[in-house]
Amino acid sequence: MHIPDGLLDPITTIVLWIVTIAIMVLGYFRMGKMFEKEDSEKMIPYIGVLAAIIFAFQFVNYPVPGGTSGHLVGGTLVAIILGPWASVIVLFLILVIQSLFGDGGITALGANAFNMGIIGGIVGFYLVMLFVRLLNNTSLKKELKVTIATAIGSYIAIVLASFICGIEIGISGTIPIEIVVPAMVFWHILIGIGEAIISALIVFYIYKTKPDFITTESILKVK
Repeated sequence: MHIPDGLLDPITTIVLWIVTIAIMVLGYFRMGKMFEKEDSEKMIPYIGVLAAIIFAFQFVNYPVPGGTSGHLVGGTLVAIILGPWASVIVLFLILVIQSLFGDGGITALGANAFNMGIIGGIVGFYLVMLFVRLLNNTSLKKELKVTIATAIGSYIAIVLASFICGIEIGISGTIPIEIVVPAMVFWHILIGIGEAIISALIVFYIYKTKPDFITTESILKVK
């Protein structure tokens, strides 16, 4: 899903940069509230570890016809642990570093952060919230509700992000939309299975070891 330089037209590139920057500014102030808590400094090492894990995941790329790639995203995972707004900032920073290694374009950072941070993270988070509330009607334990909802939400989010990525490339006119969209969605339907399993396992592990690190529990309203 890393879009390289030159694949998007200037208008699409600029619009996605504007949207991404606006969301990151909002996310910066929202995320700042998390560090006002007394024990918030304990979260910093875990944020770094989480970013490193996602950085490594995203370096495992599968070529997709048309010049882009498919890979695990991790946006929903970050959103569940740190909050939906944090996902955009964390993913953007990861993408900046990856672009320096030639994985994704520098001019396409806005688009890549939009797809992976906003769609994969924020939209993914609210999908998880939806499924948590549906699962609240069951007798499952709290950690299982969030784990299952994370698996489903992250799967849908990565497929949706790949669909939107294909649309962006298609409307830019570089690759016919009828070619790029099916190619992107097909590969991410498969990759999404790995995304769902890995995200769910990490969330479940955190619940079993450091449940207080799931900072979004009150927002998710899990019972």
